Amino acid sequence: MDVKSAFLNGFLQEEIYAEQPDGTTFLNGFLQYMIKGQEEKVYLLKKALYGLKQAPRVWYNRINDHLLHLGFQKSVSETTLYVKHYGVDTLIISLYVDDLLMTGSNLALIEEFKQEMKKVFEMTDLGLMTYFLGMEITQKKNEIFICQKKYAKKILKKFHLGECKPMNTPMNQKEKLIKEDGTDKVDEAYFRSLIGCLMYLTSTRPNILFPVSLLSRFMHCASELHLKATKRVVRYIKGTVNYGVKYYKVQNFKLFGFSESDWAGSLNDMKSTSGYCFSMGLGVFSWCSKKQEVVAQSTTEVEFILAVAVVNQVIWLRNIAFMK
Repeated sequence: MDVKSAFLNGFLQEEIYAEQPDGTTFLNGFLQYMIKGQEEKVYLLKKALYGLKQAPRVWYNRINDHLLHLGFQKSVSETTLYVKHYGVDTLIISLYVDDLLMTGSNLALIEEFKQEMKKVFEMTDLGLMTYFLGMEITQKKNEIFICQKKYAKKILKKFHLGECKPMNTPMNQKEKLIKEDGTDKVDEAYFRSLIGCLMYLTSTRPNILFPVSLLSRFMHCASELHLKATKRVVRYIKGTVNYGVKYYKVQNFKLFGFSESDWAGSLNDMKSTSGYCFSMGLGVFSWCSKKQEVVAQSTTEVEFILAVAVVNQVIWLRNIAFMK
């Protein structure tokens, strides 16, 4: 569901004044909204307007208070996630600015929630989710497939690589990238734009997360060699444009986690890289590849730093999954 003009629903707590806007009567060729004889006066705003820095905050406070009033419990770990239990049934709401994603074990409860929201806010019911934030969602019986096929094609078109030759792998494992590799520098704006597009594509493509994370370290000193390696990732995407993550119904609904790390993989600062992913006996739903913040002096220290990151993520996932 989408809330129409969401920021106009927030009630201001501060005193904010606005000048009278132009309009209504013609004066020197311009419309004037000012009240005749009271041109020096200003308006005291009671509700938020688009453009106010307070608008996002007061809108969130308004929708948060309403959801809590309806009996939802807000997650401590994820403040835009709300859960309400109806005996054996559960209703889950995820808020993204003015969009509400909802799912639950009972369709009647979802419809009841929609009607409750429409009593307070002017909303549009967009129906079953098929496209959201550049992600395509295909829902079938006992399975859901998430991909970014359209977005991947836009990347190929934007950077004029639609006719490139596909690659079987996203990177050359034997190639070691460094900041100063002796090759000419390239346009940093072009390189950063390409890396930024690829980083958003990792939302449904964990198979390119490591190379994209690695290449993002050279955005301030991009060379021809770095650009060549980045285009190899794009060429890999060209051959795997239909790839995504599939979630399907399983009998053994159990959390699985996998982690791995290198040691001093970054040749410039000798820092290591941590990586992990989690699944519930089906497609992975949480993944990460990140350079460690400190220089590890042994492989044991590398694994310890990785273990801390993985356990922190598990605790966060547990707090979300076991909301009461």
